[in-house]
Amino acid sequence: MKQPYFLKNLILVLTFFISTIYAFSQNQNTNVTWVDVDWDVCQYHPTSYSHKSYIQAPAQVFQKNAQGSSCGNFIVNYNGFTPDAEAAFQFAVDIWAASIVTTIPIRVSANFGPLGPGVLGGAGPGGFVTVPTSGFPANTVFPLALAEQLTNQEIMDGSLPSTDIIATFSSTANFYFGLDGNTPGGQVDFVSVVLHELGHGLGMLGFARVDDETTPTEGLLRNSGFVNVWDQFIENGTPADITSFTDPSAALLSEFTGNNLFCNGPIAMAQNGNVKPSTYAPFSFSTGSSYSHWDENTYPPGDLNSLMTPFISPGEAIHSPGLVTLGFMEDMGWSICGGTLKVNNFNVNSLKISPNPFTSSVSISLPEGMGENFQIEIIDMNGRTIKSVEKTTKNNSIELSNLDELDSAIYFMKIMDVDAGISVTKKLIKN
Repeated sequence: MKQPYFLKNLILVLTFFISTIYAFSQNQNTNVTWVDVDWDVCQYHPTSYSHKSYIQAPAQVFQKNAQGSSCGNFIVNYNGFTPDAEAAFQFAVDIWAASIVTTIPIRVSANFGPLGPGVLGGAGPGGFVTVPTSGFPANTVFPLALAEQLTNQEIMDGSLPSTDIIATFSSTANFYFGLDGNTPGGQVDFVSVVLHELGHGLGMLGFARVDDETTPTEGLLRNSGFVNVWDQFIENGTPADITSFTDPSAALLSEFTGNNLFCNGPIAMAQNGNVKPSTYAPFSFSTGSSYSHWDENTYPPGDLNSLMTPFISPGEAIHSPGLVTLGFMEDMGWSICGGTLKVNNFNVNSLKISPNPFTSSVSISLPEGMGENFQIEIIDMNGRTIKSVEKTTKNNSIELSNLDELDSAIYFMKIMDVDAGISVTKKLIKN
């Protein structure tokens, strides 16, 4: 398949633009189809003011690096990097490798060179494919790295393994390359910028755009009929799914610029205090920033979940994806290293559901010390509760049967300890 990326324009940061005439090219991999789409990748803007803050990398990053036991396998091809820049880039890679689980290596093309005044850099997926077995609607595409995990196969580009993420960063920008988060007020933390952009390469982005960047009249979402997996989780405050609006339309533009869009991913919500995370939808559409980020005002500098907002301040260091982002990564289909939904001893790792995938019934195995009364909800991909039952435990186990009526799809099971008022949400697949 031909390389889909070239530089389109430079507005403070590097913008990648994938532009081709719509076409399918069937890949040699089973049940995987490449889809050529036309979209703008994130613009990560530095603010005009400094903000000294530091969100440290989770302890497991240092532990797993020391033990050589990271959950993720990234293979990075470095081109043009200085030793300091490569070390900082690799540290950002190590943070993601200690955060997500990969069964197939994630291959990254990393480039470092002059890009012009004010340009920081950018990264994005090396392409998009459909995954018919994902459980998502048929018009959903996935970034290559995630598609490989969902299919458990290396997606080939001709006779070679595909490049999953393409990243290019400025060698002349005023970056701080230290790993300690002690970023001076006049510099931008390179680890944070790379960590943010790799997040987009792993799938944190949507296809929202406008018909005219100067005087838009309509919003567009579908790209040659397809949406990215991110788009399947966005809704307004009504709530109405963003995919339910006429495309293109003035109504869709109003949604993109109404400051009223949210993510309904159940696991992301659980990590956000059971509140739908707010996405960035300012009143003036900003290509590359609007829609594909968490809201800056909701997660300001210094917030634990501020990595995937559209702006970074000089002096600000964010060395953690944040639990809201990791929760949403799991909503999309990633497996999380060590689990993300920890509340005392009731967490995503200590609770087991089997079989999964299931056909007609499941067994929920609970950790010791939990209560006896539980509320079980099964939620579909649109956030709708399909089934809700009250159950009592027997030998730290709950049996749930009569699930034959559910359609074959991906669901989420919310398991609430009624006595303790805490809950865990896990992904569930119906065959």
